[in-house]
Amino acid sequence: MSKIVNVIRMKCPRCHRGMLFTKQNPYSLNDGLKMPDNCPVCGQDFKIEPGFYIGALWTSFPIVIFLMTLLSVFFLVFVKMQLEWFFVTITVILFSLQPIIIRLGRAIWINIFVDFDQDAENK
Repeated sequence: MSKIVNVIRMKCPRCHRGMLFTKQNPYSLNDGLKMPDNCPVCGQDFKIEPGFYIGALWTSFPIVIFLMTLLSVFFLVFVKMQLEWFFVTITVILFSLQPIIIRLGRAIWINIFVDFDQDAENK
């Protein structure tokens, strides 16, 4: 359960204290997705290898599918929205959530490969 909480909080997978992203706001235009090279608390390498976060596409894709399913059921079944408006609405919502989805995908991806270390040393 701590991995899930850690992913949502977007903390270092090793120490659970350092932040994965330099800015808290995912919608910061210039550096919303910028990550430090290492954890400021325990020194865990966040740039494990070149192209490491390309694999995060595999973790963000199910998030998009899950959101699309929920939105589709809500708008088509409960709201009974016309199909044309549905496509416009779902496109706008998913594009606006993209920075958050990318961050979650990266947080999930690094948490798959790096385990929690209770004894992670402070820098």
